[in-house]
Amino acid sequence: MKTHYTRIAFLFVIVSFAGLTDSQAQLSKVGTTAADFMNMPLGARSSSMSAYTATVNDPTATLLNPAGLMAMDRNALLLEHTDWFMDMNHSFLGAAIPSGKGVWGLHILAMNYGEFEETTAEAQGRTGRTFNAYSASFGVSYARSLSKNLSLGATVRRIHEQIWNSSASTTLFDVGTLYKTPIPNITFGVSVSNVGGKLQMTGNDLIIGSDPDDSQEGNYNPDALLFTDKYAAPLVLRVGLEWAKKELFGNPSTNLTLTADGVAPSSNLQSISVGGELSLLNEVVFVRGGLPTIGLEDATQTFNFGLAIQAPDDLMPFSLQIGYAYHGYDYLPRVSKLSLLLEF
Repeated sequence: MKTHYTRIAFLFVIVSFAGLTDSQAQLSKVGTTAADFMNMPLGARSSSMSAYTATVNDPTATLLNPAGLMAMDRNALLLEHTDWFMDMNHSFLGAAIPSGKGVWGLHILAMNYGEFEETTAEAQGRTGRTFNAYSASFGVSYARSLSKNLSLGATVRRIHEQIWNSSASTTLFDVGTLYKTPIPNITFGVSVSNVGGKLQMTGNDLIIGSDPDDSQEGNYNPDALLFTDKYAAPLVLRVGLEWAKKELFGNPSTNLTLTADGVAPSSNLQSISVGGELSLLNEVVFVRGGLPTIGLEDATQTFNFGLAIQAPDDLMPFSLQIGYAYHGYDYLPRVSKLSLLLEF
């Protein structure tokens, strides 16, 4: 039975990767998908390492690789905030709840684009009115072990995008696997994200005045509704490896994790990311870093770096970790991310 599950997992990887990479071999399709906020770096640990598919081990697994929830053996709550460019901010709230044979997960992800001043052709500039725009995702996840070395997870979620009085919504699904290989210290991970329906903007802002017959004067001028196209969310396949070495160089208080991801998105070309994490003082201090989107032409993100401090479990009845991530970009301001992870 275990061999059967393993074969299914590897067949799933091969078929998914072949389908995505073949369809994108000649065209990147940048800017042709909706809900691009789903591509924003998430998780102080995962984003600072750049490559996370086989190593994600906190509530951000609900969106990065649902199978990673199986790393949680206690209830966990993660709160994260990122100040993005030009008054935009990116926030995440996630929870992991072990139950029976598996682990449940919940998440809320929001991207606030800030406040905008309305301008119209008729007003020849600003009207004095303002409006807001935001994107959000909320959903539920479940992960369980299929065997000693193989785990599977899935997420179903609702995403919503709003611009003033117009909006679009759809339902998406994510699935992921983790496999502890026979090779010592090596874990193999796969995730497929944003599978589901398309988004189409509708709302009162798309109602305009019309003149069905501009050759006649005094005829009835009914309101008309602008029709918008449907756009899919950015489908993403990630294949990753983790090498985790405990007691580095014989030191029982030092651990090292190295990671690598291959990423095949529907909205861009394939790329590779690599990263690592060094834990010191019996997992009290964590130093992380990574290089994202290697091989991607015109990539703007240059490097990632992160730090975390965790209070020792023997000091409190719960575990508390404060994380920080720094993202470097070409042409754009640097971005900082703060997170708070509570396990109890």
